Amino acid sequence: MEEIDKERVGIRMDILYNIIEDLNNDPELQRIFGSPVSKSLVAVAEDNDIRIEEGGAVDLTEEETEKFLEILNRIIKANTI
Repeated sequence: MEEIDKERVGIRMDILYNIIEDLNNDPELQRIFGSPVSKSLVAVAEDNDIRIEEGGAVDLTEEETEKFLEILNRIIKANTI
């Protein structure tokens, strides 16, 4: 049997579902990305880290990028605290 990599990180699927649902329901993100918001986002796993990023489908202004990160951080904190 293979050893389990203890350096891995994870997130419960129900929590991830709630985060995606909240992202999709945010009116400001809908204005920026369209609906559903999640079709313009990607989950990236790298160096024992999981993060959500915009997937390049929309050319964001600096202001839109800042707003996206602000809302994303708020939604993740609300679902993981």
